[in-house]
Amino acid sequence: MSLITQAFLVALFVTIAFIDSHTTQTHIFRPIVVGPVVGLIMGDVKTGFDVGVTVELMFLAVIFVGTAVPPNPTISTAIATGIAILGGGGTDLAVATALPVSFIGQMAETFQNSVINVFFMHRVEKAAERLDPRGIVANNLVFPMAVNAILYGVPTFLAIYFGAGYVQGIINAIPEKVITGLSVGGSMIGAVGFALLLNSIKVKKLWPFFLLGFFVASYLGINMIGVALLAVICVAMYYYFKIADEKA
Repeated sequence: MSLITQAFLVALFVTIAFIDSHTTQTHIFRPIVVGPVVGLIMGDVKTGFDVGVTVELMFLAVIFVGTAVPPNPTISTAIATGIAILGGGGTDLAVATALPVSFIGQMAETFQNSVINVFFMHRVEKAAERLDPRGIVANNLVFPMAVNAILYGVPTFLAIYFGAGYVQGIINAIPEKVITGLSVGGSMIGAVGFALLLNSIKVKKLWPFFLLGFFVASYLGINMIGVALLAVICVAMYYYFKIADEKA
């Protein structure tokens, strides 16, 4: 598969992923999905998984709250995975790429929400006044979704296609300390995100279940599937011995 075809397919997937994030919410826009898909397109699924998991951890607890738009993990994962595969830089280079690109995605998404979407909403209101259903659908769905191709698909295509010939030079130009620093910073972001999730467990009687999962994963070597099955068993036992008894 030629590079231009790979760049086009990655850009197309990124566009679809952004449309999903704004509409159907099947979560194909998450890094854990974007990384492997880009890796599959570019012929290196392993690197795609590695980058996807790493960036997913960085943005684990980053959510959209009100008008506060967080750094965007979708476009950052796609471009970081592409550069990592083309340049052979590994996850360190991917993290160094993902962080600045995520802030660029944040600015693009802020502009989309505050300017472009507002423009189309005014057009929807005028279409509603004219009793124009086609205008409502076009300005509420078709045109805003097409903007995703311009804001995110085109930059992804350019970054992967035109960056291919210069990736090695960029890698050599980036000081090792900068890559290491950004990689450590990305790991810290992941730790903070996980800590925020743990902070949501405020019911003290549920902490033994968390400690049980930590114990079997850390000391017994059970993988994530085994931990998930253990969680299902714990939920079932809690329901039958606690909630079901209270109802009876």
